[in-house]
Amino acid sequence: MKFKYKTSDESSIAYYGWIIVIYGNFIIAISTLVGMHGTGFFLKAFETKYNWSRASISGASAFTRAQTGLFGPIEGYILDRFGARKVMTIGFVITSYGFYLLSSTSTIFSLYISYMFMTLGVAISGWLPIITLMNSWFERKKTLAMALSSTGVHIAGICTALLAFCIDNYGIRSTTLVISVIFLFYSPLSYLLIRDKSLVKIKNTKNENKSKFKLNLNPEIKIALTHKPFWIIAVAHSFSTASVVTLGVHLPAHITDLGYTPVQAGYIIMVYSIVAAIAQIFGGYMGDIYTKKYVLSTFLIFQGLSLFILSLLKNIYGVIIFSILYGIGFGGRNPLFTSIRGDYFERSSFATLFGISGLVINIGTVLSPVLSGYLFDIKGDYTIAFIALGTLAMISSFLSILLPKKNY
Repeated sequence: MKFKYKTSDESSIAYYGWIIVIYGNFIIAISTLVGMHGTGFFLKAFETKYNWSRASISGASAFTRAQTGLFGPIEGYILDRFGARKVMTIGFVITSYGFYLLSSTSTIFSLYISYMFMTLGVAISGWLPIITLMNSWFERKKTLAMALSSTGVHIAGICTALLAFCIDNYGIRSTTLVISVIFLFYSPLSYLLIRDKSLVKIKNTKNENKSKFKLNLNPEIKIALTHKPFWIIAVAHSFSTASVVTLGVHLPAHITDLGYTPVQAGYIIMVYSIVAAIAQIFGGYMGDIYTKKYVLSTFLIFQGLSLFILSLLKNIYGVIIFSILYGIGFGGRNPLFTSIRGDYFERSSFATLFGISGLVINIGTVLSPVLSGYLFDIKGDYTIAFIALGTLAMISSFLSILLPKKNY
């Protein structure tokens, strides 16, 4: 019996958008596990094996973030122009190749090259395509759909201890080879399951030359780039995401510096991921009921407080309190930073504008991990780095309050 899905009723369990939500969870989970949470464990393994400095190792993350930021506008345009289905199918192949290269990494240069392919592939096959699909498939339940699909981020965190166990017991080569095969499997699966509800419709214009690839900014994009919401959201997102990326690189090392094993560090990430998964669904629900900017600002305060605690309390109690508060802040702010863009930007230009904002967002994500690694190399701990990241999160909270009403 063939499953009959619907394309026009968000309230129906058979609405195809909810199928994409479920599948998007799996995609974001595997992408986040190896691309964000796993980064710190991969780099810690290379530090132990080759005695590389933390500044040079974290440079791999910075280099790839810079690449992603520069590619962001093009990625957004490609998604708006060709749809998530085709882009994701290719992206998973690129990610698979990146992990294949990582399995044979023995120099800093080869580490950077493998991360270049990994990050590029994850960028065009993971979070942004799924969120773009949520924006096109949903209207009334957009924030909730984004929250549910993005819980894969926290499912990944729950599985982090397993990744750390695999690296410790089977080695980074065997672990990354298995990951490479998994990503390759996702390529044909995405082609079969993903459906693009709306694309920029150029097909009806008979005189359009389909072979030409032109990055023309439509009027909606030009208007958005000249108004405050775009820049306020981008800067606030950059300030808060700086800590997300930095913790992905350095938190496992920080916890092991306190005397715990990598697997125990994975348990800490698992704790904040469980809290974040609950907070994310709650944040998505609250964002659909109340004014998004106030809800977002509140969650960012939790994120900032957690980083202050992590910097000051260097024991198991501090780490646990951090994990709970950070889980609330990180989880709750996730769907809101995305859905609030949908309130200001047209659907036809959503991915392109998100990609352009990546140029701003990635300033923080490029500099922060390297500077944190450098501060550790010269100071011997992350105290100053975590205080700075907490301060940025608080500034991000204040910026969110400054957003004008929707119909500005």
